[in-house]
Amino acid sequence: MKEQILKEFAEWIALQPIKMDISWKTKIAAYIRVSTNKQLEMSPLSQLKEIYRYAINNEMYLDFQNIFIENEGVSAKESKIEKRIEFNTMIGWAKSEKRPFDTIVVWKFSRFARSMEQSILFKKLLRQQYNINVKSVSEPIIEGPFGELMEHFIEWSDEFYLINLSQEVLRGMSESATLGNYLSSAPFGYRNFRNEKGESSLIIKDDEAEIVKLIFKKYLDGMEMIEIARYVNSLGFRTKRGNKIENRGILYMLLNPVYIGFNRWTPNGRLEREEMYNNTKSTIVKGSWEPIIDEDTFQKVHDKLAKFRSFRKPRQPQDSNPWTWIKGLIRCKRCNHTMIKIGKNGLRCNGYNKGTCDCSDILKAEEVEELVLEQIKEYFNKPFEINVVSNKRKKDNTEKDIIKEQLKFLKEKQRRIKESYMNGIDSLEEYKENKILLENEKLELEKKLNEVNNKPEKKKKVIEEHLKNAYEVLSDKTIDLNKRHKIAHELINKIEYEDNILTLFFNEVE
Repeated sequence: MKEQILKEFAEWIALQPIKMDISWKTKIAAYIRVSTNKQLEMSPLSQLKEIYRYAINNEMYLDFQNIFIENEGVSAKESKIEKRIEFNTMIGWAKSEKRPFDTIVVWKFSRFARSMEQSILFKKLLRQQYNINVKSVSEPIIEGPFGELMEHFIEWSDEFYLINLSQEVLRGMSESATLGNYLSSAPFGYRNFRNEKGESSLIIKDDEAEIVKLIFKKYLDGMEMIEIARYVNSLGFRTKRGNKIENRGILYMLLNPVYIGFNRWTPNGRLEREEMYNNTKSTIVKGSWEPIIDEDTFQKVHDKLAKFRSFRKPRQPQDSNPWTWIKGLIRCKRCNHTMIKIGKNGLRCNGYNKGTCDCSDILKAEEVEELVLEQIKEYFNKPFEINVVSNKRKKDNTEKDIIKEQLKFLKEKQRRIKESYMNGIDSLEEYKENKILLENEKLELEKKLNEVNNKPEKKKKVIEEHLKNAYEVLSDKTIDLNKRHKIAHELINKIEYEDNILTLFFNEVE
């Protein structure tokens, strides 16, 4: 999307009578965002054109590399700020030592952030620490305390609008649901459908509907939900997202009134497990679609589930203390689920417990401890065989990317000083002086890049003293179990299990 917008923007600029001047003192970044495709607001290209006109009128220079355009559908109110990729890139460049701009320009302040808290936080960071201002094309603010007050008022108004809009949308959806419209993704057994009146409904998906009927029948015949999940998975059926069906998915189907033709609408989100039995959150009304299950069968299943719950023991609170120092380390290689406690001291794949994996092996914790210690001991003399998992979260790559971006920006600066000389803005002496400075800067950056590329490989730093020290602690049963558990997790990343074979993976140690 961004490439196409920039292409159209370049074509539009070529037709403009007034062009930007690279010598203009203020260098800006343009941040563009639209919330959704349907939102009634200016398109990304339109916002960019307005920012360009604003820059021309105020003698600000906008470089193409300083244009940041979010993909459509990314909300500024999104709590996880990392989802705004272009925004994070822009802030990263603003914080860099050789920042390429000193002002960020948006069409409206609501494009920068709809949350007043987020907006104030980032603006304060940019202004106080990096001397970078945020300006709005359509909402000009005067300098001084009164201007800041007006800016906060605009931000508050935007946030209030968003909150009010979301409530109105929710109210409209609730009203639509009470009329029998189905507003969510179709459950297993159906697909979404819209009739000639534009009403949202469901239509039966025959192959999945037969499985739904089979699930209800198997449960009434006495098969447990976990066995039903394994059976359905063995037939090759998967959820709408392509995952294997778990036992909780079976429970959800058995309690879902959609299969008897009723619409269940929960405006405040998903139901917890217990709330599916005693549901006071949802609105349940007759839907417009054909049921898969008859009401008599559904009621029999509901009664059986209620009877099962009355005999079930209440869940005991989990003990946070480890019962073995390998707790949480053993993983099933087939499905990557952790092997959890079963019985007094056994370990079994949690994927098997959920019905998504066929590994039913039960390991004895004490025997696994001994095997792990034996393998650690073997590595004393064979360190080259160690499997090591990096824990640096791509730090080196990030550093390398920043240096490469700086080198790219350096080329642009070299082009600019040449243009300034050719256009008579800089003298020959100034051009030579600037060229020498940029050459020195380039040599320094290339030196840093070379250092990053040639950092010594540290993947085997767990060898010798770490292994020996850990072995002494883990094998000494007089040492507190919590300490042994902590040491084991600091040393070992995971232990894969498959067909009676354990494979150890160690954490990288600095």
